[in-house]
Amino acid sequence: MTKRLRLIVLLGLAIIFCLTMVFLALNSFSASPWQDWQTKYFQAQIEELQGTMSTVQGEEQVKKLEQEIKAWQDKKPALQVIRLSNGRIERCTTCHLGIEEISASHPSDSIGCTVCHGGNALSVDEQTAHEGMYGGGHPGQLEVARLSCGGNSEVGQCHSGNRQEADNQVDLLTTALMASKGGELSMTRYMHGLDIPPRVLLDPGETAADFPAPFNQRGEEPKFQQNCLAVCHLTGGELLGQEVQANGCESCHVLSNPQHTYEGKDVTIPRSKSGYGMSHSLTVQIPYTQCNQCHNQGNYKVDTMDFIPRADLDRVKSSPPPDKESLETRWQNVYSPGLVFTKCEVNLDCVDCHTRQETMGDGEMYSSEWKALKIQCRDCHGSTVSKPIEWEITDKSDMAWVEARINPAFPSLEMGDVILKTAKGEELAYVRQEDGKWFSYRKTNGEKYLIPQVIDSQCRQDLDKQSSDDCHKCHDVSKDKPSSGGE
Repeated sequence: MTKRLRLIVLLGLAIIFCLTMVFLALNSFSASPWQDWQTKYFQAQIEELQGTMSTVQGEEQVKKLEQEIKAWQDKKPALQVIRLSNGRIERCTTCHLGIEEISASHPSDSIGCTVCHGGNALSVDEQTAHEGMYGGGHPGQLEVARLSCGGNSEVGQCHSGNRQEADNQVDLLTTALMASKGGELSMTRYMHGLDIPPRVLLDPGETAADFPAPFNQRGEEPKFQQNCLAVCHLTGGELLGQEVQANGCESCHVLSNPQHTYEGKDVTIPRSKSGYGMSHSLTVQIPYTQCNQCHNQGNYKVDTMDFIPRADLDRVKSSPPPDKESLETRWQNVYSPGLVFTKCEVNLDCVDCHTRQETMGDGEMYSSEWKALKIQCRDCHGSTVSKPIEWEITDKSDMAWVEARINPAFPSLEMGDVILKTAKGEELAYVRQEDGKWFSYRKTNGEKYLIPQVIDSQCRQDLDKQSSDDCHKCHDVSKDKPSSGGE
């Protein structure tokens, strides 16, 4: 065989090999699971539109709906590409075609998906696309929050490492009692005489669940660890009565139903599997029903370390959403039977009173919830001799403007507006002075409530006896009917 002939043969074999590889690649591409996901999504949209056909009136509206259905029927699977502001490309929505926008302050067309979730942005293969995801799909887990919520080189600093401390929620949260359970650890030891006075036993980032010999190796220690320190934990503890873990930031900022199942439009997420929020959405409009998934589930017996679920827990778990509830359901479900509460604690949500620093930490480690408390009744209602502390908005760097950007229910804010500041120096941007009166706006829906003032009222309580506990003694409405208004 001549040299020229051998070259022709080799060239022919090379061409055949290349064509074979192209054929195999195209065949693999055509059989890719992402196409199946898109087809399922198209079908879901068709079925939803068909379900509304019986409610449509008028020939023109029917025709319009039929055209929409036809448009979905004609759709063909195609790679979805998100081109980010920094020039990078992501293909995550090729499979997650119906996924909801995470929030207005985290636009996917600007920052993308992998900056928060991790993973391989270019792959459309499930296994390789999900490799290296932060928290296994839960980027809010505190173990990975500095990589996800904290920010990185792609987007810069987000919720960690900023000049203004209040913007470093990831860092501050390592000191919060809600993340560490340090209060339960220190106060239980104190009540049993192990630490007098109560001591701070943890460093920032440590959790009570990992504390060695938390009960000095007494017989109740295993139950103390299992029933108290490791339950309803932001760092992976299992929620009471459910095989669902609490996932750090997501526990509050991703709203969930009692079953923790997904209700959105992403067909890749199974509707029957627990462990998801109702929607792929972050929010600061946190209703009491979200808080109740960990809190107010029952009572602990400190002497035996047993947890006693409240008898009406099933009813509480099925509480209606905030937009469909009545005062009656709130009255019954907000607090556990036997607890004392006031009228404003029923009308408002937990986030309306508990401040940012109380729930998310202020950089200091505390031995008890009382030590971490930032607000008292007198902060909003004043006392017999003083009015609430006023704070005038005079600068665009004020923290109130941050709240205005992230909550659509935030009341309008202008320079010169007067908001409230607690005795410990924390701003409450949702509490406003208007025409000489104080009002509170609910963070969940913007409802406005007048705040009665103690000064010039009939209150005759001593000034040194006007803590929240003292106020509860006279203003206890927990035993009354909603129709009475707590009078």
